[in-house]
Amino acid sequence: MLPLLPQWAQAQVGIVRTIEGQVRVFSGKAECAPRYGLDVDEGDVVRTGDKAWALLTMMDGTKITVRPDTEVRVDVFRYTEAGESAQNRAQLMLLRGALRVVPGSIAKGRNAGFDVNTPDATMTLRGADQDVAYIVPQQTTRGDALVGAFGKSYAGEATMKTAGGTVTIKAGQVAFAETRVRKPPQVLASDPYFYHWHDYIDRRAAAVEEKLAADLR
Repeated sequence: MLPLLPQWAQAQVGIVRTIEGQVRVFSGKAECAPRYGLDVDEGDVVRTGDKAWALLTMMDGTKITVRPDTEVRVDVFRYTEAGESAQNRAQLMLLRGALRVVPGSIAKGRNAGFDVNTPDATMTLRGADQDVAYIVPQQTTRGDALVGAFGKSYAGEATMKTAGGTVTIKAGQVAFAETRVRKPPQVLASDPYFYHWHDYIDRRAAAVEEKLAADLR
């Protein structure tokens, strides 16, 4: 069962830019298979199949790669270039799977920030290219994945916060917060194996996006 959607849902905040494989968008009114240019609204849930992915482009220029076997909800996405900086903020709820986020204007300057929540942790994005994963028990058969939240920074810094504490993630680092354990997240000595699969998906998504951009020119 899907979590209840916020009452203020259904404000358009982005579009589905590119997809591959089985992708579904649940808007609270209906569930549909997205196409190029489909609106993404506050409150929408995006689900991808085992070998599927989607690329979302948000209103401030943020690009979000929704990787395979992922379910993510857009709780808040508010950005107005001329508006009060404290009102510009984003909050996503990652229920399972993984995202790669290249933040746009909403994560820059004095804006309120960009948070990706999981059931166990909150990752605040401060850099230019970052990753959040939430591994549920059904996904632990893939490589060396543990149950819990992972955060990775490709460029810039991020923070991961749990009930037990907060850790800063610098470029090239991966942090892990074990599910239902009250202790600070820890920076890992090496990347978990499943990031090799993520890297492949990112390369595939980039190639498809490059072809689409060429076709639209």
